[in-house]
Amino acid sequence: MMRDMPDMLRTRWLAALAGFLGAMLAAAPSLAEDAPRYGFAAGAFASSFIGGDSGPVTPLSETLYSDTFGTGFGLRLEAYRDFDSGWRGQVGLVYASWGGENFVGGEFPAGAQFGDFSLTGIYIGGRYPIGQGEGFRPYVLGNLGLVYLSELSVVSGGSTIPYWSGRWRDYIEVGAGVAKRTSGGTWTLDVRLQTFGAPEPATWPIGAATAGTSLLFGVGYEWERRR
Repeated sequence: MMRDMPDMLRTRWLAALAGFLGAMLAAAPSLAEDAPRYGFAAGAFASSFIGGDSGPVTPLSETLYSDTFGTGFGLRLEAYRDFDSGWRGQVGLVYASWGGENFVGGEFPAGAQFGDFSLTGIYIGGRYPIGQGEGFRPYVLGNLGLVYLSELSVVSGGSTIPYWSGRWRDYIEVGAGVAKRTSGGTWTLDVRLQTFGAPEPATWPIGAATAGTSLLFGVGYEWERRR
C-alpha cells in the first residue's frame, strides 16, 4: 500500500493540474482581449522528500527516499505572460539536487552510502492570483513537465553498485504562495509539492523504486516587461 501511494498521488495531482490548465485554455478568448505583459523570473528552493520508496519494499523493511537522501536545493528560471484577467502562463527550467545518505536496512543490512541524485528538466504551467489589491497577494500554481533523472550508484562493502540508470520521466508540481510587488519587480515566497516518475533501476531488484515526492520551500524574483 505504501509503495502505491506516490503513484496514486501523482494520478490525482495530474487530474487536478489538467483541470487547472484546461480552465486557462477555456478562458483563452477573454485572455486574447487583455493587454498582455511578459517577464522573466528566477528562484531558488530547498527540497525535502516526504514520499516514495527509493528501493524495494520487503516484509521486513522499506527503503524511503527520505532515508537515502538529505535535504536538497534547486534553481528555476521562467518566462511568463500575464493578462489583466489574472491568469499567467509560464514555461520554465528546473534543476534540483539531493545529497546521498548512509543507509542501513532493506537490501543493505550491512549499510550502503548512496550517491548524490539530481533532476533537470523543462515544464509548462499556469498561475492564478487569489484576491485583489496591494501588499502581499496570494496565488496558486501548477506545472507539468519532463525531467531527466540522473544516474546513481551506491557503495556497499567496498564495492560500487550501479543503482539507477539515467532516464527521462514525467514531472508534476502544485503549490501556493504570496507575491509582493516592489518598485523594481516582484518578490515571491511559495510552497510546492513536487513529484517525478519512478527512476530506471540499473540493478534489479535492489534498484527498484517508486515515484518520489518532495516538499519545496522557495523564494523568487520577477522582472516584468510590457508589450
